[in-house]
Amino acid sequence: MRVFARRTLIASTAVFLAMVLLPGTPAGAVGAETATSTGATLAEGMNFYYGNLHSHTLYSDGSGFPAEAYTWARDTAGFDFYVVTDHAEQITQAEWEDTGVQTGIYTVEGEFIAMRGFEWSHSTLGHMNVFDTDDYTDSYDASTLESFYAWVDARDALAQFNHPARIEGFFNDFAYDAALDDNICLYETGNGPSGNVDVVHYERYPLALDRGWRLAPANNQDNHSLSAYSHRTVIISPELSEEALYEALRARRVYSSDDPDMQVVFKQGKHWMGETVENCGESVRFDIAVEDDENIASLQLMTEGGLEAARVDFDVGDDSRVVSWSPTVSVEGNTYYYLRVVERDENGDDDLLLGEQVAVTAPIWLEVEGTNWYLAEGCSEGGFETWVLVQNPNETPAQV
Repeated sequence: MRVFARRTLIASTAVFLAMVLLPGTPAGAVGAETATSTGATLAEGMNFYYGNLHSHTLYSDGSGFPAEAYTWARDTAGFDFYVVTDHAEQITQAEWEDTGVQTGIYTVEGEFIAMRGFEWSHSTLGHMNVFDTDDYTDSYDASTLESFYAWVDARDALAQFNHPARIEGFFNDFAYDAALDDNICLYETGNGPSGNVDVVHYERYPLALDRGWRLAPANNQDNHSLSAYSHRTVIISPELSEEALYEALRARRVYSSDDPDMQVVFKQGKHWMGETVENCGESVRFDIAVEDDENIASLQLMTEGGLEAARVDFDVGDDSRVVSWSPTVSVEGNTYYYLRVVERDENGDDDLLLGEQVAVTAPIWLEVEGTNWYLAEGCSEGGFETWVLVQNPNETPAQV
């Protein structure tokens, strides 16, 4: 049951850390040079991997063969992982299989992970990427959202809402389907040149969360040529392997960054972004650390409806390249919080040239005491049906 209620900020602290990432620190890990920083301490052996979950080759409407795409992604773009997701409506079975063969050739665990998915592209219902499957479907065979969702659910696939601002009605207005709760784990808050900073796709992210979906934000290239923007999807994982990356994606241990190498930690105790904290109690403290080679302008704790629950600002001229923050909130009902980081684009590497770059994390969901019930097992023999009666004596609806 999720009962959303208003939260009140109790206290927060912000700390500047006089330490920066040194040149040559690997993008995929917190290096030894930062071992004494708050971020490295909070990371607890996790690494940050930067890549792209949405790309196209000449097998659909892009350029270059998959082999060329993986070579470019590894050697030129410097991605840790790269997923080819050609439009399913345009590829052949042979092309699908070849892409899979190339992933095996170009994957070297610990160095670079080449992955395969596909984009289900419906002209009116929306586009979605699907990962971790042996086969694929298209909008001709799965022509309704219901049939496509059933296909994804049957294969226990991983799926992502793509560029939501492009389609009016966006995925049946993000109507929640509990059967897909473990499958649809990602939402593109950034796509192509549009990142978090211009809120084109980010704008509906809180709506999807409020509908009931548990989604991590992604910031993908959607590139149709061998070129990239500064944006990255960042996966937090103990190691760089396909299995570990998929596990992290399903755990929603992911954030969306306009910056190509910003490191963000958002935790509650031992719980990472993307997790649910059960029986959280009436007061919850979050642990936040951000590191980059550009100065942070603000940290914003966001909640339902896209509302700002708390924030801390850093003045121009301050050395805020490495910061930490520990806000504490009171919790009256089931809810969620996520972090929004705004930094000054001092390197000028964002194509929008708006002067800022933004990172958005997956939420941490909070469930208070008294909202989980465990029922004693009744008779489970053949011929018996189990019934559960749920009553809501309150004046407002409750999601159960």
